[in-house]
Amino acid sequence: MTTFREPAVSDVNEEIDSFRPKISTSMKNSVMLKIPKKWKWEGDLFVDFVKNKAEKVCEVTIRDATDSRDNGARMSFMMAQTDSIRIQKFYNVTDLAPVFRACGEVQQFAKLEALDNQDSDSQALHGLFRHMSFQRQVAVFPLSLDGAELALLFIFSPSLDALCRFLRVPEHLRQDSQNTHALVALLPWLVSSAKYRKGTTRNRVDETIQQLSTPSGQSKDNRRCTLREAAMAIDLLSIPRELLNFMQFSSRKYCIWSFPADGAALNPGFETRQLKYVLDKTKAVSVSLDAEARVIFIHVGALKTFCELSAVVTKRRDAPEVRFFTYGTHESVPSSMWGTREIFPLGGIVTFTPLAIAEDPVGCYSLMRNLAQHPLWECYLIPSIAGLSHALACGKDKPVTEIMSMDSCLLPVLDLANAGNMSVTKAPTKYNDDAWVVDTFEKQLLEVEDMLQECIKSSIERFANCSETDILVEADREISQDLINMELQPPFMDNYRRFVVIRAASEETRSLPEGGLGLEWSSISNFALKDDYFLGS
Repeated sequence: MTTFREPAVSDVNEEIDSFRPKISTSMKNSVMLKIPKKWKWEGDLFVDFVKNKAEKVCEVTIRDATDSRDNGARMSFMMAQTDSIRIQKFYNVTDLAPVFRACGEVQQFAKLEALDNQDSDSQALHGLFRHMSFQRQVAVFPLSLDGAELALLFIFSPSLDALCRFLRVPEHLRQDSQNTHALVALLPWLVSSAKYRKGTTRNRVDETIQQLSTPSGQSKDNRRCTLREAAMAIDLLSIPRELLNFMQFSSRKYCIWSFPADGAALNPGFETRQLKYVLDKTKAVSVSLDAEARVIFIHVGALKTFCELSAVVTKRRDAPEVRFFTYGTHESVPSSMWGTREIFPLGGIVTFTPLAIAEDPVGCYSLMRNLAQHPLWECYLIPSIAGLSHALACGKDKPVTEIMSMDSCLLPVLDLANAGNMSVTKAPTKYNDDAWVVDTFEKQLLEVEDMLQECIKSSIERFANCSETDILVEADREISQDLINMELQPPFMDNYRRFVVIRAASEETRSLPEGGLGLEWSSISNFALKDDYFLGS
């Protein structure tokens, strides 16, 4: 849709030497009565990621148009009959010479961007712009009026310095791009509409564009040719070459989890469809999450729902050969997490329920020492949970102020924390949380007795309103939510595979808290590192 239209050309059979619309004297008076609104265009952007099959990327707008050259052709006029843009192919800048020779000088420049830059669909558009910038590619869209192709709209990245200099793009349009917008340039097509009508040069725009060579510098190797067809999707998703090579082996099985951020299995979203298209080119086989997948792909916006699935526990604990990758873009995570990245590699993070420590402090201490010596494992205690375990060990059903002066079985455990072999902390609740780093470091500097007092105070505050019968259930909820928060933080998911809660043997019959099914719950006797690190020691 457009917000301003100029009058239609009355006679399209006439030779078009100039694209200046002829405005009658009577119309001039009406135009002078009011100032027209600044022109912009809005519509859907489609891209043929697969040949002859258009995919909608998002709604876009063209705005901030420059003044037309010598009052020549204007986008407001040339796009009056255009309600959407379809990009069927991308071209290397060096391959566009024949098209530039068939065009006049640039008449107008403008910006193309998402209609709503906060919309999740806009991230796919930004990925498309990154692809165009990295591959130095340009899209060409013919513009028609009454069936005659009169101009071309070139769509390209502001980062293409040589092309911008060649077209003489105004500097202000190139500033602060960061792949959030592309540039468009309107160039007149130097063929008359009368010749179109005679049929002597029909479809010259399409013919010239289709005769362009395939982007140069690409291998003729059959395997690479297959992946070349998916090159745009590979770049959009930033899929590593190592992963593509890995998926090329015969009948690799994979599954995808995208709900709810990018659709579901029966109705996948844009980025998931692109991933499936690439994987189909590798001849990999799609299976369900319950099957024996070799690689599991998780949309970066669906990590939270994925980490709540009970099926994930077994795969991370018992199938070390299974690899996990995130893909896509989403507004709920920082841009550093976008693209295709491997997560959950090896090792893990362990924490403890209050009853596990209260019933078996020696066993918990021994496990903590082993984890401290292992290069791939870490453990921590939540302060309120540590305080509650002290209360239970003192024979209290809930933390009260009188336990602050009682002897504690926690002291050896807190000695480990004081020595830097474990942490007493809560998981960060946001990305790059500097306050969390400072708080954790300050707790590390406390003397053991002071640390115990802080844990008791935290426990009293946290569980003050819990009944004695519900306090262990509430503690499970606290642990579950905290460990999931930790699991979702990039530094932890990038370096650790398993996220484990050690509970007392007497707790194994108690139901797991809501949202905690994706965590590994185990007693000390049943827990195993499964890597033989301490074998023979």
